[in-house]
Amino acid sequence: MNYKTFRLNIAARLGFIFLSMTCLIILFQKGSFFATCAGLVFFIGVQAWLLLKYIEKTHRDLNYFFEATITDDFTSHTPKHFNTSTGQELHNKFSRIQQQFLQLRHKNEELVRYYSLLLEKVPVAILIVDGKKMALANSAAQKLFQRNRLEYTDYLNQFGEQLALDVQQISPGQQRTSQMILHETTISLALSAASIQLSDGVKKIVSLNPIQRELDEQEMAAWQNLVQVFTHEIMNSMTPVASLSKTASDLLTSAKSSAANEHDEMLADAHQAINIVARRAENLMGFVQAYRRIANPPVIQYEKINLQLLFAEVCQLLNDQARVKNITLNYIVTPENLILDGDLMQIEQALINLLKNAVEAIARSEGGAITLEAYIGEGGNIIVEVIDNGCGIPNDKLEQIFVPFYTSKREGTGIGLFLVKQIMQAHMGSVYAAQTYQGGTLIRLVF
Repeated sequence: MNYKTFRLNIAARLGFIFLSMTCLIILFQKGSFFATCAGLVFFIGVQAWLLLKYIEKTHRDLNYFFEATITDDFTSHTPKHFNTSTGQELHNKFSRIQQQFLQLRHKNEELVRYYSLLLEKVPVAILIVDGKKMALANSAAQKLFQRNRLEYTDYLNQFGEQLALDVQQISPGQQRTSQMILHETTISLALSAASIQLSDGVKKIVSLNPIQRELDEQEMAAWQNLVQVFTHEIMNSMTPVASLSKTASDLLTSAKSSAANEHDEMLADAHQAINIVARRAENLMGFVQAYRRIANPPVIQYEKINLQLLFAEVCQLLNDQARVKNITLNYIVTPENLILDGDLMQIEQALINLLKNAVEAIARSEGGAITLEAYIGEGGNIIVEVIDNGCGIPNDKLEQIFVPFYTSKREGTGIGLFLVKQIMQAHMGSVYAAQTYQGGTLIRLVF
Protein backbone atom coordinates (compact mmCIF):
# COMPACT_ATOMS: atom_id res chain seq x y z
CA MET A 1 0.00 0.00 0.00
CA ASN A 2 1.30 3.50 -0.92
CA TYR A 3 1.29 5.21 2.49
CA LYS A 4 2.60 8.50 0.94
CA THR A 5 -0.50 8.79 -1.23
CA PHE A 6 -2.71 7.93 1.73
CA ARG A 7 -1.07 10.62 3.88
CA LEU A 8 -1.32 13.24 1.10
CA ASN A 9 -4.98 12.40 0.64
CA ILE A 10 -5.71 12.81 4.36
CA ALA A 11 -3.59 16.00 4.56
CA ALA A 12 -5.36 17.54 1.55
CA ARG A 13 -8.78 16.83 3.03
CA LEU A 14 -7.73 18.24 6.41
CA GLY A 15 -6.21 21.27 4.62
CA PHE A 16 -9.49 22.00 2.86
CA ILE A 17 -11.35 21.73 6.16
CA PHE A 18 -8.81 23.96 7.95
CA LEU A 19 -8.91 26.57 5.14
CA SER A 20 -12.71 26.56 5.11
CA MET A 21 -12.85 27.03 8.87
CA THR A 22 -10.36 29.93 8.66
CA CYS A 23 -12.50 31.66 6.03
CA LEU A 24 -15.58 31.03 8.13
CA ILE A 25 -13.99 32.64 11.20
CA ILE A 26 -12.86 35.71 9.22
CA LEU A 27 -16.27 36.24 7.64
CA PHE A 28 -18.01 35.66 10.96
CA GLN A 29 -15.84 38.36 12.64
CA LYS A 30 -16.80 40.93 9.97
CA GLY A 31 -20.47 40.33 10.81
CA SER A 32 -21.61 40.09 7.24
CA PHE A 33 -21.82 37.54 4.45
CA PHE A 34 -24.18 35.33 6.44
CA ALA A 35 -25.17 33.36 3.35
CA THR A 36 -21.52 32.72 2.56
CA CYS A 37 -20.90 31.61 6.14
CA ALA A 38 -23.79 29.17 5.91
CA GLY A 39 -22.34 27.78 2.68
CA LEU A 40 -18.92 27.39 4.30
CA VAL A 41 -20.46 25.54 7.26
CA PHE A 42 -22.18 23.16 4.83
CA PHE A 43 -18.94 22.76 2.83
CA ILE A 44 -16.97 22.00 6.04
CA GLY A 45 -19.57 19.38 7.05
CA VAL A 46 -19.38 17.73 3.63
CA GLN A 47 -15.56 17.67 3.78
CA ALA A 48 -15.64 16.14 7.28
CA TRP A 49 -18.18 13.52 6.16
CA LEU A 50 -16.08 12.61 3.08
CA LEU A 51 -12.96 12.33 5.28
CA LEU A 52 -14.72 10.01 7.70
CA LYS A 53 -16.14 7.94 4.84
CA TYR A 54 -12.68 7.65 3.27
CA ILE A 55 -11.15 6.45 6.55
CA GLU A 56 -14.10 4.13 7.26
CA LYS A 57 -13.82 2.58 3.80
CA THR A 58 -10.16 1.80 4.32
CA HIS A 59 -10.97 0.40 7.76
CA ARG A 60 -13.84 -1.65 6.31
CA ASP A 61 -11.61 -3.18 3.64
CA LEU A 62 -8.99 -4.06 6.25
CA ASN A 63 -11.68 -5.51 8.51
CA TYR A 64 -13.00 -7.62 5.60
CA PHE A 65 -9.55 -9.06 5.01
CA PHE A 66 -8.98 -9.83 8.70
CA GLU A 67 -12.40 -11.47 9.04
CA ALA A 68 -11.72 -13.58 5.97
CA THR A 69 -8.37 -14.61 7.43
CA ILE A 70 -9.89 -15.52 10.83
CA THR A 71 -12.79 -17.50 9.35
CA ASP A 72 -10.64 -18.95 6.53
CA ASP A 73 -13.27 -17.75 4.05
CA PHE A 74 -11.87 -16.56 0.75
CA THR A 75 -14.64 -17.90 -1.40
CA SER A 76 -16.17 -14.46 -2.00
CA HIS A 77 -14.39 -11.72 -3.91
CA THR A 78 -13.24 -8.38 -2.54
CA PRO A 79 -15.00 -5.23 -3.86
CA LYS A 80 -13.60 -4.11 -7.18
CA HIS A 81 -14.92 -0.54 -7.36
CA PHE A 82 -12.75 2.00 -5.56
CA ASN A 83 -12.87 5.76 -6.03
CA THR A 84 -9.22 6.28 -5.14
CA SER A 85 -5.91 4.91 -6.32
CA THR A 86 -5.09 3.96 -2.72
CA GLY A 87 -8.25 1.90 -2.44
CA GLN A 88 -7.57 0.25 -5.79
CA GLU A 89 -4.05 -0.62 -4.69
CA LEU A 90 -5.40 -2.10 -1.44
CA HIS A 91 -7.87 -4.15 -3.45
CA ASN A 92 -5.12 -5.50 -5.72
CA LYS A 93 -3.06 -6.63 -2.74
CA PHE A 94 -6.13 -8.18 -1.14
CA SER A 95 -6.75 -10.11 -4.35
CA ARG A 96 -3.17 -11.43 -4.46
CA ILE A 97 -3.31 -12.50 -0.82
CA GLN A 98 -6.68 -14.10 -1.48
CA GLN A 99 -5.25 -16.12 -4.38
CA GLN A 100 -2.30 -17.25 -2.27
CA PHE A 101 -4.61 -18.41 0.52
CA LEU A 102 -6.82 -20.26 -1.96
CA GLN A 103 -3.81 -21.95 -3.55
CA LEU A 104 -2.52 -22.94 -0.11
CA ARG A 105 -5.92 -24.35 0.79
CA HIS A 106 -6.09 -26.35 -2.44
CA LYS A 107 -2.61 -27.74 -1.79
CA ASN A 108 -3.61 -28.75 1.73
CA GLU A 109 -6.80 -30.37 0.46
CA GLU A 110 -4.83 -32.26 -2.19
CA LEU A 111 -2.36 -33.38 0.48
CA VAL A 112 -5.19 -34.57 2.72
CA ARG A 113 -6.77 -36.48 -0.18
CA TYR A 114 -3.40 -37.99 -1.06
CA TYR A 115 -2.74 -39.27 2.45
CA SER A 116 -6.34 -40.47 2.80
CA LEU A 117 -6.07 -42.46 -0.43
CA LEU A 118 -2.66 -43.76 0.61
CA LEU A 119 -4.09 -44.92 3.94
CA GLU A 120 -7.04 -46.61 2.24
CA LYS A 121 -5.12 -48.25 -0.59
CA VAL A 122 -2.13 -49.53 1.39
CA PRO A 123 -2.53 -53.35 1.64
CA VAL A 124 -1.55 -53.40 5.32
CA ALA A 125 -4.26 -53.21 8.00
CA ILE A 126 -3.83 -49.99 10.00
CA LEU A 127 -5.63 -48.98 13.19
CA ILE A 128 -5.42 -45.58 14.90
CA VAL A 129 -5.97 -46.30 18.58
CA ASP A 130 -6.92 -43.80 21.28
CA GLY A 131 -7.05 -45.71 24.56
CA LYS A 132 -9.73 -48.35 24.08
CA LYS A 133 -11.27 -46.52 21.14
CA MET A 134 -10.28 -46.91 17.52
CA ALA A 135 -10.31 -43.52 15.83
CA LEU A 136 -9.78 -44.98 12.37
CA ALA A 137 -9.46 -48.30 10.57
CA ASN A 138 -8.46 -48.39 6.91
CA SER A 139 -10.08 -50.61 4.29
CA ALA A 140 -7.45 -53.35 4.73
CA ALA A 141 -8.28 -53.53 8.45
CA GLN A 142 -12.01 -53.62 7.69
CA LYS A 143 -11.42 -56.46 5.24
CA LEU A 144 -9.19 -58.34 7.70
CA PHE A 145 -11.75 -58.12 10.50
CA GLN A 146 -14.71 -58.35 8.09
CA ARG A 147 -16.46 -55.27 9.48
CA ASN A 148 -17.07 -51.85 7.95
CA ARG A 149 -16.80 -49.96 11.22
CA LEU A 150 -14.44 -50.57 14.14
CA GLU A 151 -15.03 -48.42 17.21
CA TYR A 152 -13.50 -50.18 20.23
CA THR A 153 -10.53 -52.48 20.74
CA ASP A 154 -12.80 -54.83 22.72
CA TYR A 155 -14.31 -55.83 19.37
CA LEU A 156 -11.03 -57.64 18.66
CA ASN A 157 -11.71 -60.09 21.52
CA GLN A 158 -13.81 -62.23 19.19
CA PHE A 159 -10.65 -62.86 17.17
CA GLY A 160 -8.74 -63.91 20.29
CA GLU A 161 -8.21 -62.13 23.59
CA GLN A 162 -4.46 -62.11 23.01
CA LEU A 163 -4.85 -60.03 19.84
CA ALA A 164 -6.92 -57.35 21.60
CA LEU A 165 -4.41 -57.31 24.46
CA ASP A 166 -1.45 -56.97 22.08
CA VAL A 167 -3.07 -54.07 20.21
CA GLN A 168 -3.70 -52.24 23.48
CA GLN A 169 -0.32 -52.95 25.08
CA ILE A 170 2.09 -52.52 22.17
CA SER A 171 4.12 -49.33 22.61
CA PRO A 172 5.21 -46.94 19.84
CA GLY A 173 8.41 -48.22 18.26
CA GLN A 174 7.75 -51.83 19.28
CA GLN A 175 7.21 -54.84 17.05
CA ARG A 176 5.70 -58.15 18.04
CA THR A 177 3.85 -61.14 16.63
CA SER A 178 0.31 -62.08 17.53
CA GLN A 179 -2.39 -64.43 16.36
CA MET A 180 -6.01 -64.03 15.38
CA ILE A 181 -8.65 -66.73 15.08
CA LEU A 182 -10.85 -66.37 12.01
CA HIS A 183 -13.37 -69.02 10.97
CA GLU A 184 -11.74 -71.59 13.28
CA THR A 185 -8.33 -70.99 11.71
CA THR A 186 -5.32 -69.33 13.31
CA ILE A 187 -3.56 -66.54 11.41
CA SER A 188 -0.20 -65.15 12.49
CA LEU A 189 0.16 -61.35 12.44
CA ALA A 190 3.14 -59.01 12.64
CA LEU A 191 2.29 -55.94 14.74
CA SER A 192 4.19 -52.65 14.80
CA ALA A 193 3.27 -49.34 16.41
CA ALA A 194 4.06 -45.63 16.08
CA SER A 195 2.63 -42.46 17.62
CA ILE A 196 1.39 -39.18 16.13
CA GLN A 197 0.61 -35.86 17.80
CA LEU A 198 -2.78 -34.42 16.84
CA SER A 199 -4.70 -31.41 18.10
CA ASP A 200 -6.76 -33.57 20.46
CA GLY A 201 -3.82 -35.53 21.85
CA VAL A 202 -1.38 -38.33 21.04
CA LYS A 203 -2.70 -41.23 18.97
CA LYS A 204 -1.16 -44.66 18.45
CA ILE A 205 -0.91 -46.17 14.97
CA VAL A 206 -0.87 -49.98 14.89
CA SER A 207 -0.22 -51.93 11.69
CA LEU A 208 -1.25 -55.58 11.41
CA ASN A 209 0.32 -57.61 8.64
CA PRO A 210 -0.69 -61.27 8.10
CA ILE A 211 2.49 -63.34 7.84
CA GLN A 212 1.07 -66.87 7.99
CA ARG A 213 1.94 -67.60 4.36
CA GLU A 214 5.50 -66.32 4.79
CA LEU A 215 5.96 -68.45 7.90
CA ASP A 216 4.59 -71.50 6.10
CA GLU A 217 6.90 -70.91 3.13
CA GLN A 218 9.94 -70.59 5.39
CA GLU A 219 8.95 -73.71 7.28
CA MET A 220 8.43 -75.57 4.02
CA ALA A 221 11.80 -74.46 2.67
CA ALA A 222 13.52 -75.54 5.89
CA TRP A 223 11.95 -78.99 5.76
CA GLN A 224 12.80 -79.38 2.09
CA ASN A 225 16.44 -78.53 2.77
CA LEU A 226 16.45 -81.02 5.64
CA VAL A 227 14.96 -83.74 3.48
CA GLN A 228 17.49 -83.12 0.71
CA VAL A 229 20.37 -83.54 3.14
CA PHE A 230 18.64 -86.52 4.74
CA THR A 231 18.07 -88.39 1.48
CA HIS A 232 21.56 -87.61 0.22
CA GLU A 233 23.25 -89.01 3.31
CA ILE A 234 21.00 -92.07 3.59
CA MET A 235 21.38 -92.93 -0.08
CA ASN A 236 25.15 -92.57 0.09
CA SER A 237 25.22 -94.89 3.10
CA MET A 238 22.73 -97.50 1.96
CA THR A 239 23.82 -97.92 -1.65
CA PRO A 240 27.09 -99.70 -0.78
CA VAL A 241 25.34 -101.67 1.98
CA ALA A 242 22.78 -103.00 -0.46
CA SER A 243 25.45 -103.73 -3.06
CA LEU A 244 27.76 -105.55 -0.65
CA SER A 245 24.89 -107.51 0.88
CA LYS A 246 23.83 -108.69 -2.55
CA THR A 247 27.41 -109.65 -3.42
CA ALA A 248 27.86 -111.53 -0.15
CA SER A 249 24.60 -113.35 -0.70
CA ASP A 250 25.75 -114.46 -4.16
CA LEU A 251 29.12 -115.64 -2.80
CA LEU A 252 27.51 -117.62 -0.01
CA THR A 253 25.17 -119.20 -2.50
CA SER A 254 28.17 -120.37 -4.51
CA ALA A 255 30.01 -121.51 -1.38
CA LYS A 256 26.99 -123.44 -0.18
CA SER A 257 26.86 -125.50 -3.35
CA SER A 258 30.55 -126.43 -3.16
CA ALA A 259 31.18 -126.73 0.59
CA ALA A 260 31.19 -129.90 2.64
CA ASN A 261 27.96 -131.18 4.14
CA GLU A 262 28.98 -130.30 7.68
CA HIS A 263 29.03 -126.61 6.70
CA ASP A 264 25.60 -126.64 5.13
CA GLU A 265 23.73 -125.58 8.24
CA MET A 266 26.15 -122.71 8.99
CA LEU A 267 26.10 -121.46 5.43
CA ALA A 268 22.32 -121.59 5.35
CA ASP A 269 22.08 -119.43 8.47
CA ALA A 270 24.58 -116.92 7.09
CA HIS A 271 22.76 -116.84 3.79
CA GLN A 272 19.46 -116.16 5.54
CA ALA A 273 20.96 -113.36 7.67
CA ILE A 274 22.54 -111.62 4.72
CA ASN A 275 19.32 -111.91 2.73
CA ILE A 276 17.54 -110.15 5.59
CA VAL A 277 20.15 -107.36 5.54
CA ALA A 278 19.75 -106.95 1.79
CA ARG A 279 15.96 -106.91 2.05
CA ARG A 280 16.00 -104.35 4.86
CA ALA A 281 18.45 -102.17 2.94
CA GLU A 282 16.20 -102.34 -0.11
CA ASN A 283 13.18 -101.39 2.01
CA LEU A 284 15.10 -98.49 3.51
CA MET A 285 16.03 -97.23 0.06
CA GLY A 286 12.38 -97.37 -0.96
CA PHE A 287 11.52 -95.53 2.23
CA VAL A 288 14.03 -92.79 1.35
CA GLN A 289 12.68 -92.59 -2.20
CA ALA A 290 9.23 -91.90 -0.74
CA TYR A 291 10.58 -89.08 1.37
CA ARG A 292 12.46 -87.67 -1.58
CA ARG A 293 9.10 -86.75 -3.09
CA ILE A 294 8.57 -84.00 -0.54
CA ALA A 295 11.96 -82.41 -1.26
CA ASN A 296 10.76 -81.26 -4.69
CA PRO A 297 7.94 -78.67 -4.67
CA PRO A 298 5.14 -79.57 -7.10
CA VAL A 299 4.95 -77.66 -10.38
CA ILE A 300 1.41 -76.40 -10.90
CA GLN A 301 -0.31 -76.54 -14.29
CA TYR A 302 -3.51 -74.53 -13.94
CA GLU A 303 -6.75 -75.57 -15.56
CA LYS A 304 -10.49 -75.23 -14.93
CA ILE A 305 -11.65 -77.93 -12.49
CA ASN A 306 -15.30 -78.86 -12.06
CA LEU A 307 -15.40 -79.72 -8.35
CA GLN A 308 -18.67 -81.64 -8.69
CA LEU A 309 -17.05 -84.08 -11.14
CA LEU A 310 -13.78 -84.23 -9.19
CA PHE A 311 -15.54 -85.07 -5.92
CA ALA A 312 -17.60 -87.77 -7.62
CA GLU A 313 -14.48 -89.42 -9.06
CA VAL A 314 -12.52 -89.27 -5.80
CA CYS A 315 -15.40 -90.68 -3.75
CA GLN A 316 -15.91 -93.45 -6.32
CA LEU A 317 -12.20 -94.30 -6.11
CA LEU A 318 -12.29 -94.75 -2.31
CA ASN A 319 -15.83 -96.08 -2.03
CA ASP A 320 -14.81 -99.76 -1.77
CA GLN A 321 -12.22 -99.03 0.92
CA ALA A 322 -14.80 -97.05 2.90
CA ARG A 323 -17.54 -99.66 2.48
CA VAL A 324 -15.34 -102.30 4.14
CA LYS A 325 -15.44 -100.22 7.35
CA ASN A 326 -19.14 -99.32 6.97
CA ILE A 327 -18.27 -95.69 6.19
CA THR A 328 -20.50 -93.52 4.04
CA LEU A 329 -18.88 -91.02 1.67
CA ASN A 330 -20.85 -87.88 0.80
CA TYR A 331 -19.99 -84.76 -1.15
CA ILE A 332 -21.65 -81.34 -1.40
CA VAL A 333 -20.74 -78.59 -3.86
CA THR A 334 -22.38 -75.16 -3.56
CA PRO A 335 -23.11 -73.98 -6.21
CA GLU A 336 -23.16 -77.21 -8.18
CA ASN A 337 -21.22 -75.70 -11.11
CA LEU A 338 -18.42 -74.36 -8.89
CA ILE A 339 -15.16 -74.12 -10.88
CA LEU A 340 -11.68 -74.00 -9.36
CA ASP A 341 -8.48 -72.88 -11.10
CA GLY A 342 -5.76 -75.35 -10.16
CA ASP A 343 -3.75 -78.43 -11.02
CA LEU A 344 -6.21 -81.31 -11.37
CA MET A 345 -3.74 -84.10 -10.60
CA GLN A 346 -2.25 -82.34 -7.58
CA ILE A 347 -5.62 -81.42 -6.03
CA GLU A 348 -6.95 -84.91 -6.71
CA GLN A 349 -3.92 -86.38 -4.91
CA ALA A 350 -4.45 -84.03 -1.97
CA LEU A 351 -8.10 -85.06 -1.66
CA ILE A 352 -7.19 -88.76 -1.88
CA ASN A 353 -4.65 -88.34 0.92
CA LEU A 354 -7.19 -86.55 3.11
CA LEU A 355 -9.96 -89.09 2.46
CA LYS A 356 -7.63 -92.02 3.16
CA ASN A 357 -6.62 -90.45 6.46
CA ALA A 358 -10.28 -89.88 7.32
CA VAL A 359 -11.17 -93.50 6.51
CA GLU A 360 -8.30 -94.77 8.67
CA ALA A 361 -9.31 -92.43 11.53
CA ILE A 362 -12.82 -93.89 11.77
CA ALA A 363 -13.10 -97.13 13.69
CA ARG A 364 -15.28 -99.90 12.29
CA SER A 365 -18.81 -98.86 13.24
CA GLU A 366 -22.28 -98.46 11.84
CA GLY A 367 -22.29 -94.67 11.88
CA GLY A 368 -19.05 -93.75 10.11
CA ALA A 369 -19.43 -90.83 7.71
CA ILE A 370 -17.10 -88.59 5.72
CA THR A 371 -18.30 -85.46 3.96
CA LEU A 372 -16.42 -83.68 1.20
CA GLU A 373 -17.76 -80.14 0.82
CA ALA A 374 -16.90 -77.12 -1.36
CA TYR A 375 -18.33 -73.61 -1.20
CA ILE A 376 -17.40 -69.93 -1.62
CA GLY A 377 -16.20 -68.30 1.60
CA GLU A 378 -17.06 -64.83 2.87
CA GLY A 379 -13.90 -63.36 1.39
CA GLY A 380 -14.58 -64.85 -2.07
CA ASN A 381 -12.12 -67.73 -1.63
CA ILE A 382 -13.12 -71.25 -2.61
CA ILE A 383 -13.20 -73.48 0.49
CA VAL A 384 -12.88 -77.28 0.37
CA GLU A 385 -13.51 -79.21 3.58
CA VAL A 386 -13.09 -82.87 4.53
CA ILE A 387 -15.16 -83.66 7.63
CA ASP A 388 -15.29 -86.99 9.45
CA ASN A 389 -16.98 -88.20 12.63
CA GLY A 390 -13.99 -90.18 13.82
CA CYS A 391 -12.09 -89.94 17.08
CA GLY A 392 -10.69 -86.49 16.25
CA ILE A 393 -7.24 -85.01 16.79
CA PRO A 394 -6.14 -83.55 20.16
CA ASN A 395 -5.77 -79.78 20.09
CA ASP A 396 -2.06 -79.97 20.91
CA LYS A 397 -1.50 -82.19 17.86
CA LEU A 398 -3.40 -80.13 15.27
CA GLU A 399 -0.34 -78.15 14.16
CA GLN A 400 1.98 -81.18 14.19
CA ILE A 401 0.03 -83.26 11.70
CA PHE A 402 1.37 -81.17 8.80
CA VAL A 403 4.99 -81.61 9.91
CA PRO A 404 6.94 -84.07 7.72
CA PHE A 405 7.76 -87.45 9.29
CA TYR A 406 5.12 -86.97 12.00
CA THR A 407 2.61 -89.80 12.17
CA SER A 408 0.52 -91.54 14.79
CA LYS A 409 0.07 -94.68 12.68
CA ARG A 410 2.33 -97.70 13.09
CA GLU A 411 2.98 -98.08 9.36
CA GLY A 412 2.55 -94.44 8.40
CA THR A 413 5.27 -92.48 6.63
CA GLY A 414 4.20 -89.04 7.85
CA ILE A 415 4.34 -87.40 4.43
CA GLY A 416 0.69 -87.54 3.29
CA LEU A 417 -0.55 -84.38 5.03
CA PHE A 418 2.76 -82.62 4.41
CA LEU A 419 2.25 -83.24 0.68
CA VAL A 420 -1.23 -81.73 1.01
CA LYS A 421 0.31 -78.64 2.60
CA GLN A 422 2.90 -78.48 -0.19
CA ILE A 423 0.20 -78.66 -2.85
CA MET A 424 -1.86 -75.92 -1.18
CA GLN A 425 1.12 -73.59 -0.85
CA ALA A 426 1.97 -74.17 -4.50
CA HIS A 427 -1.59 -73.00 -5.25
CA MET A 428 -1.01 -69.90 -3.03
CA GLY A 429 -3.55 -71.35 -0.60
CA SER A 430 -3.52 -72.70 2.93
CA VAL A 431 -4.67 -75.75 4.89
CA TYR A 432 -5.97 -75.89 8.45
CA ALA A 433 -7.13 -78.60 10.83
CA ALA A 434 -9.71 -78.32 13.58
CA GLN A 435 -12.00 -80.42 15.73
CA THR A 436 -15.69 -80.51 14.94
CA TYR A 437 -18.32 -79.93 17.59
CA GLN A 438 -19.15 -83.64 17.43
CA GLY A 439 -15.53 -84.60 18.16
CA GLY A 440 -14.45 -85.49 14.64
CA THR A 441 -11.86 -83.81 12.43
CA LEU A 442 -12.24 -81.00 9.90
CA ILE A 443 -9.54 -80.28 7.32
CA ARG A 444 -10.10 -76.99 5.49
CA LEU A 445 -8.40 -76.09 2.21
CA VAL A 446 -8.56 -72.37 1.38
CA PHE A 447 -7.82 -71.46 -2.25
